Amino acid sequence: MARYGMVIDLRKCRGCRGCTAVCAVENNVPVDRTGEEAGEQLARWAAGELDYYNMRVLTATVYGQIRSIPMPCMHCDNAPCIAVCPVKASYKRKDGIVVIDKYKCIGCRLCLKACPYQARYIRKVPVKGEPKGVAGKCEFCAHLVDKGEKTMCSRSCHSGAIKFGDLDDPNSEVSQLLKQNAKKVKRLKPEYKTSPRVYYITF
Repeated sequence: MARYGMVIDLRKCRGCRGCTAVCAVENNVPVDRTGEEAGEQLARWAAGELDYYNMRVLTATVYGQIRSIPMPCMHCDNAPCIAVCPVKASYKRKDGIVVIDKYKCIGCRLCLKACPYQARYIRKVPVKGEPKGVAGKCEFCAHLVDKGEKTMCSRSCHSGAIKFGDLDDPNSEVSQLLKQNAKKVKRLKPEYKTSPRVYYITF
């Protein structure tokens, strides 16, 4: 069984935010938490004022330069969101992808508070018949992975910064990248001991 993960090369990311746009379209990411109308939200996104919430792109100053940091869900091996869910709506698939059963979710927000990466949100607008007010997050495009495809963000990244694949396959692109860049690989917030499966190649 594959164990999926992601490698994001910060040296290649241009901050174009294309990953957030294709993610929003593919996964029907709804109006953001402020309840803005979609038109206003899209206008603000185009102006670079806000991100969709399945895939966010943050900015940081690194060595005096502004850099972009794409941030999907980290799909942690020790996911605190799973541990706190009272109805077991959040769970890990056999391939390691952390998903939400939206028909079990009661919208209690405990998972939002437990996630140290702020990767979750509440879907205020029902999507494709889903219940209103349930939690949402990046699910590594599990519906595409099940068909043998890769995540939409990795497929559409023109700079080649985002790579997705099987971490347990030593010949996979992600495994090779981790091996070749071992001294520059970081994971976010190691102090939480969540063992995220999103790795960053740093400068």
